[in-house]
This record gives sequence, C-alpha cells and structure tokens, in this order.
Amino acid sequence: MSRDGILVTGGSGLVGAYAARMLLDRGEQPVVFDVAVNERLLGAVGVEVKSIGVVRGDILDLPALISAIREHGIGRILHLAAFLGEEVQRRPYSGARLNLMGTVNVLEAARLEEISRVTFPSSGTVYLGSLGEGGPKKIDETIALNPLSIYAATKAGSEFLGRTYAQRFGFEFVAVRFAALYGPSPAGLKATRELAIQAMVRAALRGEAASIKWPYGPAELLYGKDAAKGIVLACLKDKLKDRIFHIGSGEMATGEQIVAALAQHFPRAKITLVKGERPMPYPEERIPHDQSRARDQLGYEPDYLLEKALPDYAATLKKIEGG
Repeated sequence: MSRDGILVTGGSGLVGAYAARMLLDRGEQPVVFDVAVNERLLGAVGVEVKSIGVVRGDILDLPALISAIREHGIGRILHLAAFLGEEVQRRPYSGARLNLMGTVNVLEAARLEEISRVTFPSSGTVYLGSLGEGGPKKIDETIALNPLSIYAATKAGSEFLGRTYAQRFGFEFVAVRFAALYGPSPAGLKATRELAIQAMVRAALRGEAASIKWPYGPAELLYGKDAAKGIVLACLKDKLKDRIFHIGSGEMATGEQIVAALAQHFPRAKITLVKGERPMPYPEERIPHDQSRARDQLGYEPDYLLEKALPDYAATLKKIEGG
C-alpha cells in the first residue's frame, strides 16, 4: 500500500477542519481521526465527509491509532487533538493526560509505523513567562520556554517529547507555535477570548444588542484559516532547515478594535464590552511574533487579518448554526 495519506488527529475541530480542506485543495489525502467527528463544521468549511477518510477514534487508544495508519496508508501526521487552554486549567489531570499521552501515542505510532513527519500545533503561551519588564523586545523561535499555565506546560512538554523522539528514532517532528486562535466552531471547548469573539459575531449577524465580557489587553489574533495554512505548509514543505515556526497575523487587536471592525460589516449590531476577570495567568502586555522564519522557509503569509476574517467568520458561523 502507498503511504500518501495524512492523518489529521482532532481533524474536525477548528484548525483540523480547515486543514483537511486545504489538504484536499492541494491534492492530498487527509484522513480525519477524531473522537467525535463534527460533520457540520467540516461541511461548513467545504469538506464533504464522503470525500475523505474518517476514523472515529480516541487519541489515547494507541492500537486504534496504529490501525488507522495501516488501513489508510498514512505517511505523515498532523497532530491536532488536544484539550485547550482553560479546559486544562479546569481539569488538569484529564488535560495533561490527553495532551501529553496523546502526543506520546502519536510519537509511538510514528516510531512503530515509520511515519516520516509529525507536525504539532504548539502555542505562543509556552514562552509567556519570559516576557514582562526587561524581557525580550523580539519574539522569535529562540525565546526561552517558560510556561505559566498547565496547558502551556503540556505544549512545552510535547515539544520536548517530539524533538527527542524524532532525534532518537529518525523521523521529523515540526512544531508550529500559534498566536491567539479564533474562528467559527462549536463553543464547547473554546477559551474565554474565543467565546467572546463568537458572541460578538453572533450578535452582529442577528443585528442584536449585546454586552460582552472582555478581560484582555491587545493580543495577536490568528484566524483559524491562517493557523491551518501555517500547519499544512509545515506538514508538506520538504527539506526544512528548522523544526520550530511561529505562526501569527502580526496584527495586535483590542476588543474595541474587533467591535469596530464588525460594525463596518454589520452596522445594526450594538455591541458593548465590559471588563471581565482574566481567566489565565498570562501577562497582559504582549508583542507579536517574529514570523520571518515561517515566511522564509514555509512561504507563510497571513491571509486573514481582522477586517477580512470577521465577515468570513460570520458567513461560516451562519452555515454551522443553520441561519
């Protein structure tokens, strides 16, 4: 059997669904591996489930993972299955178990099944403890890891596990550190920032008044489509010099700027922000990633800055929610 398939764990989540679509558009053969396949989200981003391989499986079930690799002729893995930030803070044992042991299972499968490359979505949160007064004025891939949350620790730990597994067993492990993700998807595991943006977009679509809690300062937002673009490039690009890449938008945005951008497209919406409690122990002051390495080696450039992302978000959310 050929080994042309690309397994996308967590493949019906926000980034996974967009990644599956982009892989299809590039003539690749994505196989979605997910514990609960969200066909509505896949359909909303243009993926017909019948056109791809789909495996309903738990990332903690190593035999199921290996069976999927063998059955579908998998040669590369995009490992996106994980609990996200605040969910890990609320459920630290379950979050650490899924994020770390899920990664170990993928790496073991790569070792046993001779997978050529594992591509992993890390997070800009892994180095936030290195910011602050007297900290670096430029954030590139050489910044010291210093996680401030359990979630960030699982991402940093997965980076180290992947790097050492790859060195020991001779496959490639490529980590892509995302800026602050947002985009249209079911709300179950979204972080506070994502929930707030989704509430803004939903209110704008309906032309309703809404008062939304916003506990953040400026942040570098990354739309789901651009996140998927970055990780797909990292999965497919041959002969990479480096194995860690920062993927963002380069655009810092406040809650007020999001509201103003939405008002350009949905003038009937009346959205006000109120100060909420910060849910994570991260510094409020941020600076954007340096993305020169991703630009030079991957050919990555963001396509969806805020003004373009928000109407696309609204149109996709409308499809998901049947509006």
